[in-house]
Amino acid sequence: MRQVAPLPLARRALRPLAASLAAGPSAPRAQGNYPEHSIRMVVPYTPGGGTDNLGRLVARALGEQLGQAVVVENRGGAGGNIGSQNVAQSAADGYNLLFTGNGIAISNVLFRNPGFDWRADFTHIARFASTPMLLVVNPAMPARNLQEFIALVRANPGKYNHGTPGAGTSQHLAAALFDDMAGTQITHVPYRGTAPSVTALVAGEVEVMFASVSAVEQLIREGKIRALANTAAHRARAWPDLPAISEALPGYAAELWYTMAAPARTPAPIVARLEEAARKAMDDRAFQTMLMERGFDPEFLGSAALTQALEEDNRRWAPLIPRLGITAD
Repeated sequence: MRQVAPLPLARRALRPLAASLAAGPSAPRAQGNYPEHSIRMVVPYTPGGGTDNLGRLVARALGEQLGQAVVVENRGGAGGNIGSQNVAQSAADGYNLLFTGNGIAISNVLFRNPGFDWRADFTHIARFASTPMLLVVNPAMPARNLQEFIALVRANPGKYNHGTPGAGTSQHLAAALFDDMAGTQITHVPYRGTAPSVTALVAGEVEVMFASVSAVEQLIREGKIRALANTAAHRARAWPDLPAISEALPGYAAELWYTMAAPARTPAPIVARLEEAARKAMDDRAFQTMLMERGFDPEFLGSAALTQALEEDNRRWAPLIPRLGITAD
């Protein structure tokens, strides 16, 4: 048999080193330098709503922490599913993020096939804020306060309409829960996003809306629409004179959270880097004040706590949705 001469010692030592440079260490080194270019943050709704408004503030704050631009990309439609699916199917490299809300945790209940699995397809990274919605009406609506509103819509089943950004959205759920607990029948009119539904309210196409604060706050101050109550379990800090719906309907509560996720299998060091950047942004008192001035309650949760909170929200709403007859398909 032909003998093969052994490699010189120096060459034998270099071979595993070359292999390791070509394979393993390159990924950790890239993660260590993350981010090396701009990051895409998808908001799965049209511009102008609460998720979009807060998402742009968060993107700017994260960009300052990360040293790279975080660019918001709106991909609305199908109750947030189109944009969410886009991110779920994107590269899990830290350069594709989703800025969404707690509605993602009931996508598997609302839709037969949302196009993604909110548990399996995402790593949920951080919660930035929560906010109640506001029960608002067109100024032509005769009711001047919550009690008058409940009495009016109870006495006129099906006469009044409420607009939402789409079937199955948090606004739709809030209204359906109200109908269920108040014994009312307000007709649902879905629009393609927050902005067109708010425009319809101002124009009188619909008389009622359960709306995110940031989407309607300025219109309330201008007298173009009237606020009657908030949807939190208690009065909101930013609206102390506005009653909570729970004061008339004990046990009522429907709040919005705003969260960030990345595709599943995003490397743990990158997830940790994003969570750290989010935490530092939320520790900034000036940033907290800016959020509160826009109607958001700063409430940070890291990845583990957020994942648990989403599971709890799913357990809360999942039995109610079929009973209330809500479907987004």
